[in-house]
Amino acid sequence: MSVDRKIPFSLFTTESVVARQQFELWHDSISVVFDAERLPDHGIKHGFAASVRAYHLGALFVSQVDFEGVRFVRDRKKAASDGVDHYLVHLYATGGLVGTAEDRDRVLRPGDVQILDLSQPNLTRAERSGTIAMMVPRDTLRQALPDGDLHGLVLRGDSGAGALLADYMRSLMGRAPAITTADAPFVAHATTEMIAACFRTTAETMARARTAIEAATLERIQRYVEANLASPDLLPEVLCAQFALSRSQLYRLFEPLGGVAGYIQEKRLARAYSEIADLRQSHRRIYDIAFDLGFTSEAHFSRIFRRTFGVSPSDVRGRRAAAAIEPSVAKATAIADDGYEAWVRNLRRVL
Repeated sequence: MSVDRKIPFSLFTTESVVARQQFELWHDSISVVFDAERLPDHGIKHGFAASVRAYHLGALFVSQVDFEGVRFVRDRKKAASDGVDHYLVHLYATGGLVGTAEDRDRVLRPGDVQILDLSQPNLTRAERSGTIAMMVPRDTLRQALPDGDLHGLVLRGDSGAGALLADYMRSLMGRAPAITTADAPFVAHATTEMIAACFRTTAETMARARTAIEAATLERIQRYVEANLASPDLLPEVLCAQFALSRSQLYRLFEPLGGVAGYIQEKRLARAYSEIADLRQSHRRIYDIAFDLGFTSEAHFSRIFRRTFGVSPSDVRGRRAAAAIEPSVAKATAIADDGYEAWVRNLRRVL
């Protein structure tokens, strides 16, 4: 008789290293999603207590994340280059976010739940906090909640929907050790539906505020761009014809994203970075990859690639090749290959 296995568990903690190395270890681990910066009042002598306890449900994972005060940064360069395209739903059980100079109005208190779109930039300054976080692939959540801009939406802990979702997240994390791999798909589906149900009213309200038709049109165009990055005909006039828009309408939709041409170039650069870094593509010349994505000048491509990512295309390929040849070259305290960091990178592959 077979015995149901428990779902995979991952534990990260800075307890295993001396205080002066703790923040570096945390920075390397959390960099799978955010660049972390130590706050001025948290000097190196104080160490940095942080931990991540995570459970993998197959189509998503849930984690308890505890950390000292820190500044989290996810800029356009990181969002474009790391391939992480999920939603992060997090509950601040203790601590919270404080407003920054760039975002004075966003404050999260204990009990508040926020959703972040990891394809978009984000900057937050967090106090010492204890959180429960769920990582959900974009396609999974969009099947349950297809409309509306979700990035940055907050459910307050004193609202009905916010309190309900917060209670559910606490319960899920508490009961996760007992969930079996046989039950995991059903729990993951129920969790996705719970997130969608609680955020639906807020998302629909926000979508109406920025005009639902425009929001839906922008998403359709973005999907079209992603599917046609290699096409030389990916031009404003083609998009206007394809979606029955005037040029001014198209430009207005993409103005918050840096303009039409800027958005397309950003996505092509991100695709180029991914293919150059992919060892399975090592037989292809770098310029062939760039040419296939619409770049006609090798010098121009190299210049804007370096400006965007801070490294040259050949550096990206060289680093990945070296890492494959010398996997033992790592930090003294290695991050487990099967830990939550790997789950973030590969979450879409388990759907």
